[in-house]
Amino acid sequence: MGAPSEARNVLAITSFRRLWISLSLSSLGDWLSLLALMSLAVVFTADAAPLAGHLAVAAVAAIKLAPSVLFSPLVGALADRLDRRWTMVGADVVRGLFYVSIPVVGLLWSGFALQWLFIASLLAEVVALLWTPAKDATVPSLVPRRQLAEANRLTLLASYITAPLAALLFAALASFNNVLGAFVPSLANPEADIALYLNGLTFFTAAIVVGTLPIPKHNPGVSAASPTRDGAVLRSVVSGPRHTGGTALGHGLVIGLLTAVAAGASVVGVGRAHVEALGAGNGGFGVLFAAVFGGAALGMVAGPRLLKKFSRRRLFGLVLLLASIALLFTGPVWDMVLSAVLVLVLGFASGVAAGTGLRLLDVAASATAGTVSEESAHRERAFSFVHGAARLTFVAVAVLTPVVAGLAGDHTLPLGGELEYQLWGTGIVLMAVGLVAVVLSAVAHHLVNREDPEAGPGLLPELFAALRGVDPNAGEGDGEVRTPGAFVVIEGGEGAGKSTQVRDLTVWLREQGFEVVGTRQPGATKLGMRLRGILLDRENSHITPRAEAMLYAADKADHVEQEILPALRRGAVVISDRYIDSTLAYQGAGRELETEELREINRWATQNLVPDLTVLLDVRPEDGLGRLGGPADRIESESTNFHERVRREFRSLAEAEPDRYLVVDASEPLEKVTRRIQKRVRSLLPDPVPSSSEAVTGMIPIINDED
Repeated sequence: MGAPSEARNVLAITSFRRLWISLSLSSLGDWLSLLALMSLAVVFTADAAPLAGHLAVAAVAAIKLAPSVLFSPLVGALADRLDRRWTMVGADVVRGLFYVSIPVVGLLWSGFALQWLFIASLLAEVVALLWTPAKDATVPSLVPRRQLAEANRLTLLASYITAPLAALLFAALASFNNVLGAFVPSLANPEADIALYLNGLTFFTAAIVVGTLPIPKHNPGVSAASPTRDGAVLRSVVSGPRHTGGTALGHGLVIGLLTAVAAGASVVGVGRAHVEALGAGNGGFGVLFAAVFGGAALGMVAGPRLLKKFSRRRLFGLVLLLASIALLFTGPVWDMVLSAVLVLVLGFASGVAAGTGLRLLDVAASATAGTVSEESAHRERAFSFVHGAARLTFVAVAVLTPVVAGLAGDHTLPLGGELEYQLWGTGIVLMAVGLVAVVLSAVAHHLVNREDPEAGPGLLPELFAALRGVDPNAGEGDGEVRTPGAFVVIEGGEGAGKSTQVRDLTVWLREQGFEVVGTRQPGATKLGMRLRGILLDRENSHITPRAEAMLYAADKADHVEQEILPALRRGAVVISDRYIDSTLAYQGAGRELETEELREINRWATQNLVPDLTVLLDVRPEDGLGRLGGPADRIESESTNFHERVRREFRSLAEAEPDRYLVVDASEPLEKVTRRIQKRVRSLLPDPVPSSSEAVTGMIPIINDED
């Protein structure tokens, strides 16, 4: 997800907000139907052979999950010819009717109940194939182009965040099954029937909401492409791998991400039958479902804040291993509570792995691009590939695992005397998938960490240092400098508006009562001014990249010692125009020098002083350079490719440390950019007036001039 403020801005658009509510209701209905149908499949086959129950669950999973992946291209052309609003309204109404009909038909014609469950589910999913491309094409017509990316993230959130909500609702219904059974006629099980009735209600409500939306008309064949309408899911899986970086890092990330998906899908596939063996029934299935999806959501949110000093690559491998081990132990456990805890750990670890892995994949995909436009295309295709492969993996595992569990069967293992151990087919499958996941996690960890520039001296020393909040790359007494002041850096490419923001932020903070030092690099000291003249003079084109990097490091060493550290030690706020990240971007990526060597040189030169906040003013090179007035200096006159590499490195640095960075679109209006920076900076700073002083001044009477 983007920043919370960006999400609020998009949801402030009334038409999109109402569409988002409708999408959330439809997604809630989809998840409720999956839970209810899997439960009914188990109930309807309770008196049949064990294999029949597993096959019924596999059939439900295939009917619910496979059509959107495999058959959407067949109806894509038809969907594009229909009115979007009424396609979505009609699809929601028809789906609601199909799901409501399942318990009704089961009550009236019990012998046809299981068959109608499969038929109605399949027809509902076929209708959904028309609904999905209409939804995908509607979003761009309701939000401005610059907010489209955030709008797409919100629609994706609506699709998945409702899964744990549906599971908790289903578990709550199961806890009142005796009460519900007294009021609701039911052939099989009242909570599943009520879930399907609620499912229909959510679809009907979603249809009413969409029916009131001002969705503009469109011309068939001219609308924006939809990932589902043009068959991009399958095509991206075939053509996408080359866009993930083509390196060990890219391969390891893909293996790891798909392993995490497979682990969660195995719980969905055999979860209902597994909790039946545990004696937990529908309530237990709802709890397991909520644990895996809710844990994943929590993991994705908490991932960037987890072990901030620890290498992200190593974190990716370790949480994958944790998820795999949790799944491995879920299989042989007899206790429902312990099973739920293990599945929650599995979900949380998978969520951390997904959030971390996608950030690393973004960097890996960008590294293969030569220009900004190529970078955007590589990133989009890489994510399309991973998303498509993940969906196929989820479907395959969710469908195959119950079949394998049925074929494996239940076994009783004698332990000596009267003791024996019951091992169910579902437990065998969970252990088998967990064991395979452990192996794949080890492979992914090895590939991802083969060349990790962030890694410390060793895995365990780095982990223990990160748990203590200490930089594992720093020696004894050589950690980050701690001072009573606050250090804020404004970074960005040429013409991003750094100097303007430093000036405005300095004035604003002084008005708030803070002591503020506004400065820049290079050129803030006497030595710095001389170095600035040398470095930026176009006549000095003979300066080699290494010499240039060392001159910038010399400026930083003098600047930190003479200006920044003294101000921070007396409690001032220092606002600097550029710092170490500029060296990594300009001399590292721009001049193509070794980034880690530059990082070590600058860490030593600055006495390991790390900013509390780095604001990146992100701007396209052509836009930023177009803002410059007067003759260009030696750096500004570099090629567009040079500045594109610089921008790409800035963004990679920000993505690697999201908690320390604030990325702002510098093309936004100046006032909006300033407000965003002020809001973030203010949250870092203490009240400039001590509370004790406020208590005293609060007792002083106000004296007006009129008095």
